[in-house]
Amino acid sequence: MRSLRVAIRIGVVVAAGLAPVAARAPITAPRQTGALDLLFDQGKRLFDAFEYDQAVPLFDRLIQTITSSGQTDRNDLLVQTYEMRARARFALADANGAEQDFAALLAIRPDFRLGSAISPRVVAIFDKVRAITIGQLVVSSTPPGEILIDDRPYMVPTEAVALDLVAGSHRLGVHRQGFAPIDQTFSVAAGEAVEVTLALERVSASLSIITQPADAEVILDGTSRGRTPAGPSATGPSAPLVLVGVPLGQHRLEIRRACHVDLSLPLSVTQDIVTEPLELARAEATVRLESRAADAMVFIDGAAQGSLRERSTFTVCEGRRVIELRGGDGRFVDRRDWRRGASETITADLRRAFAIVSAVGNTGMPAEQLREAVERALSSAPELLVYAPVQSELDAALRKHNAPANWLDGRLGSGTSPTLPREAVRDLGQKIAAELGAQGLAAVGVGLEPYEATVLLLAAGSGDPDRLTVNTADSASQRRVAQSIGAPLPSVVRPSLEVSVVDVAGVEGAVVVRASDVAVAAGFAAGDVIVGAAGQPVASVADLRALVGALTAAGRLPVEVRGTTGETRSIDSTVTMVVDTLPLRDPTLFYNRALLDLKRRAAEDAPPTVKAAAHLNLAIVHLRLGNWDDALAALGQVQLAEGAGVGPGTVAYLRGLSLEAAGRVTEARTAFTAAAQAAEARLSAEGPLVAPLARAKLASVR
Repeated sequence: MRSLRVAIRIGVVVAAGLAPVAARAPITAPRQTGALDLLFDQGKRLFDAFEYDQAVPLFDRLIQTITSSGQTDRNDLLVQTYEMRARARFALADANGAEQDFAALLAIRPDFRLGSAISPRVVAIFDKVRAITIGQLVVSSTPPGEILIDDRPYMVPTEAVALDLVAGSHRLGVHRQGFAPIDQTFSVAAGEAVEVTLALERVSASLSIITQPADAEVILDGTSRGRTPAGPSATGPSAPLVLVGVPLGQHRLEIRRACHVDLSLPLSVTQDIVTEPLELARAEATVRLESRAADAMVFIDGAAQGSLRERSTFTVCEGRRVIELRGGDGRFVDRRDWRRGASETITADLRRAFAIVSAVGNTGMPAEQLREAVERALSSAPELLVYAPVQSELDAALRKHNAPANWLDGRLGSGTSPTLPREAVRDLGQKIAAELGAQGLAAVGVGLEPYEATVLLLAAGSGDPDRLTVNTADSASQRRVAQSIGAPLPSVVRPSLEVSVVDVAGVEGAVVVRASDVAVAAGFAAGDVIVGAAGQPVASVADLRALVGALTAAGRLPVEVRGTTGETRSIDSTVTMVVDTLPLRDPTLFYNRALLDLKRRAAEDAPPTVKAAAHLNLAIVHLRLGNWDDALAALGQVQLAEGAGVGPGTVAYLRGLSLEAAGRVTEARTAFTAAAQAAEARLSAEGPLVAPLARAKLASVR
């Protein structure tokens, strides 16, 4: 057990005299103070000039002014005035008047003595008055210190001292911190002395705590008593934190400070104590961060630490800590318990981040626990992070944008109506996501089954969240859902031979039913059966799609075909990259995740086909999420060549859907009319023809 070294604080005893402790004088108006001093100086000049009969009236006025106004701060001037008037009266043969002035003087200053240059006859009158007016209190105090006599403070040592007092009854009081109070009366007779010995009973003590470093929490017997204040040096010990009224006896003193080892000491209190600096050892671990995102900012428990480019090694306090990397394209979060002295390297890859801004828990799963459970359950999702933000940052963002209660989690319950319209959710979500530096937001709630959580994912720019459920206690469920939301999008640019093929019963191979001009020029004809490609046999359409789909760029592909007459020939076919589209409705596709992916692709430099595919599919996702204006803007960026498959007719049809949803009926009919005239355009590369869909819309749109 560690012992506590202390220094005993003893009150310094002032050498005792007969004068009371000086009290701070109240401020007197300068004009009045100057007038009183001027009046005294005039009287004294007359006195020194032996013009006593003129001096006395001035002293009368001065005494009347001071006593009537109750200015106790001018008692020194009043004592001098009484002395001067008494001596003047004596010189004017007014002995009675002199005695009265000396009596009044001693009532104010019992320990007053006349100077040695004063006439012996005046001294004799003064001593006569003193003999019948003043007694003494012979007093000592253990321990030494201040006492009050008639509310006047006196410093009294342990050795007895004599204090002059006016004869009569007096009040004696001792009120010192840590000692039992004393209040009693006593009487002093003129010319006599009364002895009083004060032995104070200590009942408590003061405890002055000094720590190294400062700003440490002090806990006495389990109760926090404050923090040690800063000392004179920023790196030195603290100033004392003084605890008064600490009961005598045994106590437990604890010192705590973040990033330091707690200190716990037994303490025996018998008198006032000042500790030596109590040193707290650092409690830290070391973490090294490695990431390709060198410009990302590092945060520890929500506090910015600078960019990873500036430094990569950090110290973290012992205990549960949250380490984050935040970049414009995503975030990394590590939440764990650290032990003192640990040292680890963490590889931090940024993922597009959805901040959990709302959690609806229950007694079995409180909101905070639910947030972290969902974060853990979905932590393995590729390219996507669902995380619980720092609470103080979240609260500040919600307050700043006046987010109403349940603005997003109102959509958690089955059949529950949203608390805000889609447009308001979109606007608010975009602002809060930007405030948090996230790419999207999430709301979580407890599901119908134990440990089941419902999760809403809302990308910035979306007003319609995706919904999923995950079992926070089932690792198989967690892996399945994490892989689902993190899965890459289906390819929207794919290789093509520019032929349409079908499977025909009894025919081994893929039967060509249509060939583009490019395919015809290469040697394809309707009715041909493709039986091989790239040296591999083709028994069905699926085989051909697998072989062609494995290609990643345009080029040449050797193909074996059997003609209508049965002959087999080789074709050096041309493989082109063509635009494909995502489905407008697919329950397995997370459109909010797709929105983020396609926004990024649309902003990147890429070949024209890739760029067109990104904008076209971004428009489809906006259309699915109800962002009609954004869908139209994205479609305006798409340039496709005329021909079979996904082309201008496809763009026209999607434009018509967006305009119809936005209530722009006339413009929608114009777009559908253009789509109806595109005979070979398809909704996707292998999807339905656009023209019949457009004609059906023209029949229904009024």
